[in-house]
Amino acid sequence: MICKNPFNELVSEFKEITVKVLDKIGIKISVNDVNVQRAPSRFGYLSIPLHEYLRRYGDVEELLKSEFEKIETKYLSRIEFIKGFLNSDIKVNSYSILVINSILELKDRYGCSFNLSERYLIEHTSANPIHPLHIGHGRNAVLGDSLARLLKFFNAEVETHFYLDDCGDQVAYAAFGYSKIKDLVLRRIERGVKPDYIIGLIYSATYAIAEIKRLSKELEECRDNERCLEIVKERDEWLSVLNELRSRDEEIIDELIKRLGIYEDITEAVKHLSRSYEKGDVEARQLIRELINLVITGFKQTLTRLGIDFDYWDWESEVAIDNGGVDRVVKELSRRASDYVDYVKGALVFKADQFAKDLDLWNELKLPKYIPKATLTRSDGSSLYLTRDVAYTIWCMENFKPSKIIRVIGVEQTHPQAQLRIILYAMGYRELARDVIHYAYEMVNIPGIKMSARRGKYVTLDDLINEAKRRVYELIKDREGINYEEVAEAVAVGAIRYTLLSVTPSKTITFTWDKVLNLKQNSGPFIMYTYVRANSILEKSQEDVTKINDVPEEISNEEKELIVLLGEYPEILGKAVYDLRIDYITEHINKIALTFNSMYEKCPVLTANEPYKSFRLALTKAVKIVLENSMKILGVPILKRM
Repeated sequence: MICKNPFNELVSEFKEITVKVLDKIGIKISVNDVNVQRAPSRFGYLSIPLHEYLRRYGDVEELLKSEFEKIETKYLSRIEFIKGFLNSDIKVNSYSILVINSILELKDRYGCSFNLSERYLIEHTSANPIHPLHIGHGRNAVLGDSLARLLKFFNAEVETHFYLDDCGDQVAYAAFGYSKIKDLVLRRIERGVKPDYIIGLIYSATYAIAEIKRLSKELEECRDNERCLEIVKERDEWLSVLNELRSRDEEIIDELIKRLGIYEDITEAVKHLSRSYEKGDVEARQLIRELINLVITGFKQTLTRLGIDFDYWDWESEVAIDNGGVDRVVKELSRRASDYVDYVKGALVFKADQFAKDLDLWNELKLPKYIPKATLTRSDGSSLYLTRDVAYTIWCMENFKPSKIIRVIGVEQTHPQAQLRIILYAMGYRELARDVIHYAYEMVNIPGIKMSARRGKYVTLDDLINEAKRRVYELIKDREGINYEEVAEAVAVGAIRYTLLSVTPSKTITFTWDKVLNLKQNSGPFIMYTYVRANSILEKSQEDVTKINDVPEEISNEEKELIVLLGEYPEILGKAVYDLRIDYITEHINKIALTFNSMYEKCPVLTANEPYKSFRLALTKAVKIVLENSMKILGVPILKRM
């Protein structure tokens, strides 16, 4: 028999015999009413609490015991009634055959126990195109990518989108600075400097120069000694930032300072460029898009290293402004929810909190406790990110018709994303409001480092991969028969991806190298090494194991535990896709890898006598298949040697 979910076979059999026995003593219940749970290890594998029926039907415990003793089972053994719980273990022989043969037959489809018919749109990473991708973007990127991989594994239709925030002042700062030293920038890129790196430097420097000018002007007009001291302190901080940036590329920063020196108010010039871009000014569009395309080139280089690509790159200006999306949001919301829209000091504000309260939307839209009012347009009529975000969401729905929109966005955006759902609901897009999922994740901390993009302080993903690669190289440099460059890059990527996926999204990650490169447990290199070990055993055996017909009478605890873990694998993946929790998978395959390595140390495979050798080879191949299926979902590279 081949089964997509062996664990479910155990549960179904346990439920059915329980209903059958209860029926014999006059207790009528449905299979769906039976609650199967894991038993304490000393009592077996599965357990069903029957206290309710003992209380309701009186002293039937002895009668139940005698009836269960008569039951014949296929996969269950040692069915015992103890203190109100019905406990059961597994029949090692029959269940092992079911699990192993199912894996060997289903191969790369083992783990997919059902099909998803929904169409998903996943928007992830979506970093501001003004500097390189940093470690925070890395968590976003690998979460979004692995969610897409997981959903595709269950045969869902999935599209991935990168939402390019090309509007607003931030990108205008980068573009304004770039426009002044474009000649130098292009020469740097021609020499091999990564374009997103050089643009990131220009963005931070332009912002620092603008702040220094602003604070200097404020200091000239300052008449309050205490305030003057505060201004001097703040200006000194920005001067320090600028000096640090100058140490990275003296020529670029000096030339930028020189060419920006003629502007009295850089901030106002930047805002003018931003407004011009949003209005469709040809020169502004050409400049900013040229800059962003340079940054995208750098993004793609980094993402390719991590095994990530996108189906669509959506430009905010095109999908939210040029097509009238923002105007549509403002007009439709004002028409449908006029009682909740008002002008405050010239800015258009939506009373999202009051609307949600009046319609009691907290449970329906899964809202946080606190909802602030939502500003839709500034006093000068220009749009804000939230309004453009609403327009983008509607555009995605109308153009791609997804069943669900999953937006991987940091937890700090919880309130804007809640406002977005409320606005959609108020505009009449009630189903869409329910189908937009804010997949929130916490930040990544590196001890001793405080990041600030404006100050040019961040740990880039490239730097992180390169440092991991350097450390991996030190671990493998004395090994023979491997391609050091290929292996070091693959292990570095596997280490970083696994680390960023192994922690519950709602928890902060503290990134430390001893955990990232731990070769003994719960890391990408550990999983990769376990896979290589299993593959090596199978290659050395030179036997093509496709099926087992029997299991040795006595097998080790590790072998039995592996059977249990492998049988649970489809159940774990099912829960992972239902809850959108990749960390369920990392936790489970870590257990499999630990148990397999323990088995390998205690139970010889290639030198074992029959029937142990055939059984252990089949078990090893099953482990290899499950690890490989998981690594594909996690995006952890698969190596045959390391």
